[in-house]
Amino acid sequence: MKYIILVLSVILFSSCKSFHNQEQQGYKIYKIENRNPYYVIYGEKDGQKYKIISEQQNDKTINKYKKYKKIKIGESYNLELNLYNPSNNDKNPLTNTSTTPYVIRCYMFTNTKICEEEGIKLYTTENIKGLYHINNLYSP
Repeated sequence: MKYIILVLSVILFSSCKSFHNQEQQGYKIYKIENRNPYYVIYGEKDGQKYKIISEQQNDKTINKYKKYKKIKIGESYNLELNLYNPSNNDKNPLTNTSTTPYVIRCYMFTNTKICEEEGIKLYTTENIKGLYHINNLYSP
């Protein structure tokens, strides 16, 4: 009887471990901030956190995206993220262009200063317009 319990315990433990090691599908949104004229969207995937910048859209542009799903906190979305890399000719003194790895960099987006956070870099994506998830980038 003890042998059966031991075998079942090992099987249960290994099945839980393999379930835990599966990669998360999509980026789970856990926070959205409004920093006019941008949204800062916080996502998490496989224990890594991401800070995604999305420009707010005017009413005409938003109407174009009404057929798409508005993102919600707690939901997961497939996104193609691009690490934010400002142009080298940025002359703005508030933009931190240091190459030191432990420096938290801040960038100017129009008139809005947005900074990285410790362990969280800035990203952009074509999959989000305003607060709408665009799951098929090639559809009109």
